Amino acid sequence: MNRHFAAITILLGSTALPAAVAAQDPALEVPASEDTLIQNPAAERATALDPIVLSAGVEQVASSVPQSVSVVGGAELNEIQAGNIGDILENVPGVAGVGSGGFFGQGFNIRGFGSPGTAASEAGIVQLIDGEEKYYESYRQGSIFVEPDFLKRVEVLRGPGASTLYGSGALGGIISMETIDAADVIPLGQTSGGRVRLGYASNPDTAFGSIAWGWMPSDDFQALAALAFRKLGDTTDADGDVIVRSNSETPNVLLKATKTFGDQYVEASYQHLEAEGDDQDFNQLDGPQIGLFPGFPGWGVGDILTRDQVARLEWGWAPADNRYIDTMVSLSYTNTIKDTKQGSDPDEPIMDSLLGRRDYALWRLRAQNVSDLSGENFDHFLTIGAETSKQDRSNSTTSSSHPEGYTRSAAIFAWSQSEWGRFSMNAGLRYQRQNTEAKDSVAGVTDEVDGNSFEPQIALMYSLTDAWSVFGSLALVNRLPTVDELYDGFMGGAPSPDLKNEEGRNIEIGVSYASTDLLRAGDEASMKLTLFHNRIDNMIMRTNMPAPTPSYVNIDRAYLRGGELEASYLSGDWLLNAGVSVVDGEDQDGEVLDTLPNNTLLLSAVWQATPDWQLGARGTLAQGRDKPDDSHRGGYGVYDIFAIWTPQQGALDGLEVNMGIDNLTNREYVPATYVTGPAPGRNFKVSLSRAF
Repeated sequence: MNRHFAAITILLGSTALPAAVAAQDPALEVPASEDTLIQNPAAERATALDPIVLSAGVEQVASSVPQSVSVVGGAELNEIQAGNIGDILENVPGVAGVGSGGFFGQGFNIRGFGSPGTAASEAGIVQLIDGEEKYYESYRQGSIFVEPDFLKRVEVLRGPGASTLYGSGALGGIISMETIDAADVIPLGQTSGGRVRLGYASNPDTAFGSIAWGWMPSDDFQALAALAFRKLGDTTDADGDVIVRSNSETPNVLLKATKTFGDQYVEASYQHLEAEGDDQDFNQLDGPQIGLFPGFPGWGVGDILTRDQVARLEWGWAPADNRYIDTMVSLSYTNTIKDTKQGSDPDEPIMDSLLGRRDYALWRLRAQNVSDLSGENFDHFLTIGAETSKQDRSNSTTSSSHPEGYTRSAAIFAWSQSEWGRFSMNAGLRYQRQNTEAKDSVAGVTDEVDGNSFEPQIALMYSLTDAWSVFGSLALVNRLPTVDELYDGFMGGAPSPDLKNEEGRNIEIGVSYASTDLLRAGDEASMKLTLFHNRIDNMIMRTNMPAPTPSYVNIDRAYLRGGELEASYLSGDWLLNAGVSVVDGEDQDGEVLDTLPNNTLLLSAVWQATPDWQLGARGTLAQGRDKPDDSHRGGYGVYDIFAIWTPQQGALDGLEVNMGIDNLTNREYVPATYVTGPAPGRNFKVSLSRAF
């Protein structure tokens, strides 16, 4: 891969390291061309530390988005060697893990949204993969299942700034994941090519292999086929004691094809993950937890099938002679299945109510058009769209803790992005209607629940200089109750069909900076500080009380406030990053919320020591957190190191050897968002990859 294409890769796909480093790995390419770079105004302003954001409307560089946003691109993903999506997101300020470090035990908390352990804990976070929403709400079994080797980009938009486009109720924010395309694995100038990768990690115990192949026989067609396989074992703590047993083999498939017809295109894609676990912990968030309360025998082990599917078909039309038409229509089907049977150990049985098959199917039809309404002295893009969807949540075993139901919704939305002189403004409006219906298996509930949300928002940014900008935003958000919250009867609680919408009012202010040639010629620096205050009326909380008390109730209000700071400096062969996240919150009585994460400081350094060797280190320093039950989660410091060897000549040219150690000092710690813990201990990992 030549340096010109590597520079494009850095501009569009990475915030992690100098262009000279990215140029060593063909797997890090982003489908772009010189024409794309010239014609896209955002690309013209992008730098290595100020990448393009794809999920905030019309493409913009990060410094011009009036929202707290992080982009983890190809180069940084390569450094992390992620074994699961949590490994990626733990490096993003404002995002905390909820649960174990296992492949099937991932849950997330953004800015205090995301309750430990409960089934509907992430209803205030929209999770997308290639633009399609993912949701899984089964108690203590994780929430999202993604093959990290297929990802080329992850964006986190904190706060509700992107809820207009992607779904009502995104009080915490958006996690948007994008998978690789054919152009990402084909060497420049060739019509086909790919990569192969082998890897091992000690904790969780993992053996891994993948192959991806792309084909571009002509300018109007490309296709990709990728296969990954993981053999997963145990996750252990700092003392070597087993936390979670995954015990499964996990094949994953990604297929894509795109065909263009002049100004139109058709794209089809399919992702499939399937894992069969023997004597796998039912509770993949926390493990067996034997003795959690007096007489509790543990959650048990089972033979568990996990299946995750994402199928989508998209048509687009953007006539070159009509700037008012850039239309996209997509039809998608996603489904996550867990089929749980008793394991072979009679001393660790799973409760009968937790056995059986649980399905989360979602059909969605979405259409939108982007019109370029720009004039001589201003830029203006208007997105108008509509979508309809149907969720089908089912269970083969009747269980009060896992109610079955349908959720049907329809929405219309409009999103305006404008820029004139030093001012820019984003404004959005989304209206969504929802109908939730319990199935016959839910006792004592016959009425359907109808709801609607009306969500306006506005954000303004002013460029003080070419480098400095200030911004502020106001968003009103309505989160509609989920099936789990409306009909759950766990612990003998009554269903809660009378729940009100959560109503959030989010205010943000901030400052951003992006410049070059700051301390020396050719260096780059970027910084973004965002402060937020979120008031949530009618916040939905679990009671854990028996009937006639409802399982969920609305509390009067809650407050969440805090901020994120991200800063990066690139000079020569060095890249330095820092991130700070602070969150505080309480209810109307001044009681501390149980959902608050640790306040954290994230630090990293990457050094291109020689053309062949790249060295790096990351550190997470977390402040302790008091819990509502008067307990305390202590602070901690966790450090990771890595080294990447990419020979530049000879028979090994094109090979990459990636070595790393997570939790270098084998620190024992429990994040504030974990139900119990502890977090995983030291992890040794190594991978070998080669382009072909």
